[in-house]
Amino acid sequence: MKKIITFLLALAMTLGIWAQGNGRSLTNTLQELCTELQKDFIQRTEAQQLFLEDYDRQHRQMIDVITATNELSLLLYTQEQRRTFEMAYALSKVTTGYTGFSKGRRPYDQIIGGLNFEVDRYARLIEALRRLPPEMKITEVQAVPDSLLYRNDSLELHLYGNMSSLEKEIIRIAVKDTSSAPFVLDEAGEQYRDSCVSYASELLKMYAGNRETVIADSTHYQEAFLRAKEAYDYAEERYTELDQYVYETGQTPFVEVLIHFGSYWSKMVREMRDQYSYTELRRAREADETYYNTITGRAEKAYLVIACGIQLGTLALVWAFFWGLLWLLNRYTPLRRYIPQKSLPLFAVFVGTIGYFLLFAYFWEGSEYVRVGVKNFNTFLWLLTAISGSLLLRVDEKQIRHGVGLYLPTCVLALVVVICRNTFIPDILLNILFTPILLVTVFAQLTACTAQRGKVSRMDNLLGWVSLGIYVIILMVAFFGYTFAALIYLMWWYFMFAALLTVLCVSDLADRYKDSRTDEKSWLYDFVRQVFIPSLLLLSLPWSAKMALGLFDFTDLYTRYFYEPFLHLGEEADGPGAFSISVISIVWLSILFCFMRFLNQALHELWRHVQYASFKHRNKRTQIRANEINLSLGNSIISVVVWLVYAIVIIQEWKIPTGSLGLVAGGLSAGIGIALKDTINNFIYGIQLMGGRLRVGDWIECDGVRGKVTAINYQCVQVETEEGTEMSFLNESLFGKNFNNLTRNNSYEKTIIIVGVAYGTDVQHVREVLVGAMQQLCTKDQYGRDVVDPTHGVYIAVDKMNDSAVDIAVKQYVLVAERLAYIDKAKEVIYNALNEANITIPFPQCDVHLLKE
Repeated sequence: MKKIITFLLALAMTLGIWAQGNGRSLTNTLQELCTELQKDFIQRTEAQQLFLEDYDRQHRQMIDVITATNELSLLLYTQEQRRTFEMAYALSKVTTGYTGFSKGRRPYDQIIGGLNFEVDRYARLIEALRRLPPEMKITEVQAVPDSLLYRNDSLELHLYGNMSSLEKEIIRIAVKDTSSAPFVLDEAGEQYRDSCVSYASELLKMYAGNRETVIADSTHYQEAFLRAKEAYDYAEERYTELDQYVYETGQTPFVEVLIHFGSYWSKMVREMRDQYSYTELRRAREADETYYNTITGRAEKAYLVIACGIQLGTLALVWAFFWGLLWLLNRYTPLRRYIPQKSLPLFAVFVGTIGYFLLFAYFWEGSEYVRVGVKNFNTFLWLLTAISGSLLLRVDEKQIRHGVGLYLPTCVLALVVVICRNTFIPDILLNILFTPILLVTVFAQLTACTAQRGKVSRMDNLLGWVSLGIYVIILMVAFFGYTFAALIYLMWWYFMFAALLTVLCVSDLADRYKDSRTDEKSWLYDFVRQVFIPSLLLLSLPWSAKMALGLFDFTDLYTRYFYEPFLHLGEEADGPGAFSISVISIVWLSILFCFMRFLNQALHELWRHVQYASFKHRNKRTQIRANEINLSLGNSIISVVVWLVYAIVIIQEWKIPTGSLGLVAGGLSAGIGIALKDTINNFIYGIQLMGGRLRVGDWIECDGVRGKVTAINYQCVQVETEEGTEMSFLNESLFGKNFNNLTRNNSYEKTIIIVGVAYGTDVQHVREVLVGAMQQLCTKDQYGRDVVDPTHGVYIAVDKMNDSAVDIAVKQYVLVAERLAYIDKAKEVIYNALNEANITIPFPQCDVHLLKE
């Protein structure tokens, strides 16, 4: 071992000489390294300024986030449970702040890891440069702390261990003594080495300083994150309590409020005084012109009430302005043809609401409460726009006034709810007022539905009665004390109501688009009907719930109800193979089903178009019969691929464990194979039939039943018989029996019609009469084919000689699809032709001769 180590050391000491012998000096290498380090130093110096600026910006943002987290924590911890609106608002802000705080976290671990790599790299480089002979002393490295320098004495310890004193002396002289070293840097090499050490030392200090800065920020951020996490955990607990308070325990039943009305009224008065203070608001306004940005507490709540009044007044003025403007335009300009007089007020509301939203919706100044109130009021504007726009687009001019009367209670009640939410109305006041308001709304809606019956469209009438039923249910919920649950259900119906009106508008526009087109197929219309409208209806369910819960700052409840799995089978919620189903996944998979169904239909149509175009080009034809090309197999393959992809998406979305499915399928394969033997046989025979033996539109005969094939699937063949009934033949039974495909060869079938003539009639004369008469039936079908095969024509022959007549057979080859109609017409033509030629058609008769003795 000692000899091997000595040899390796000697080999290492000759590397410098070997490098010089290969045409590349160490001095040149150090010169290039010095140039690279100088370039890195210049770039790092420029980047250092950007790093410091970015650090200052991130530091300020972190301070803002920490400050906001502390404010939210204080806001949350000071809320009383009896003020549900304020508690829900605080919980929502804390939850949103924590989510944003977590998403905005910088990757400190990655940054620190990268900086550690750079520090270690430059420290090793400095050590490698320092040990080049003549070796530099540690003190000669410029102003680099000892903690940053790299030391590696493992080689010396390994070499010196278990060596004699003579061997240690030889190695010490070889490594330490420059006079006995195999090579020594020249003067230029030493200068380059010193420059490299200087640049590397500066870069090392820059990276080390940046690392310390990032570590300090990471520590502060972690402290803020833990504080935010603590508030978030507390908010989760309060959300659970709030959920129970809203949906399980409820508030005070209205019967108890009526019994102790005086006590509740006194509590309500005290609560209102604690909640709103117009005196403090007036003092704040006198002290500062921008008081609305600094007020808090009771003065801020009073300002919210005034802000609601200002918003309503501004909206009314905007409506009046547009009403007057439209009245002038309608009276003195040619626009009267576009704005009917009876719909002028509703049109003014529609245009005025949009105008208010564009001009004033986002220009209100004030605290966070005010901005939330403006957002909620904009939601009411959207509901109003949906109702008015839907009536203007769908309803006849004579029905508009009646439609407004039908929907007026809905709009008024929605406005009352939004005002209650924006002003953070106390719980006790809501318990006293909300049930009577609902009762008045129920009577108003009932009166409107009764008065407008037969005066509005069928869908509007249906929506009116559905609204009445929902209001009655909500009234019962509020009457038994679940006031906030009733509020949430009510707002859910408002958003659902607006979504339904939007869907009705889209449906009406789609119908108008289809009526304006003259072509038979409109893919845009089919897409809207089959995909877009069903998707809107499906999305309206979770969207309405999200908007309703978000209006009351119950967004966490929305996530819990719609995104968390209600069915879960697995050890861990997020573990692999954990089967889980959530409401939102069902909604999205239902939308995907609508799309895949439309895609399947579109691919079938594309396949048909490609096959028809290829057949026309190949056979130089312009028309194709419906059953001339076999599309069954291609359509089946397309359907299998499309729905297989859909099944794979379901498995991935719901995390269905495929391994378990494969195990179960393998275990049951034998039993399933025996039990489903006939089904499997029918499946295989169905594929063979689709491969070309049978086509949709073919005429077949099996077991004495003739009919036209209407569908071919994997289990049976559906046939429409000549009598107009539907029959199904199992695929296996068709293969087990000899069925005749009457149209497979040339689509013609030999048809014989028997007619009797009297004995003594000239057969040749009969032949001439019938052949001439039958020529009028030699026409063409809709595809240009001869109904009677011209290669055979009409052939007349004597069939039988019966007791009363000579049977004449009228033979011809007729298209199978035209056979029934042809036979009926042919019998009539034959009968008329024989009558006109005075040819007797005898009938069976018996002559009785009486013999006289």
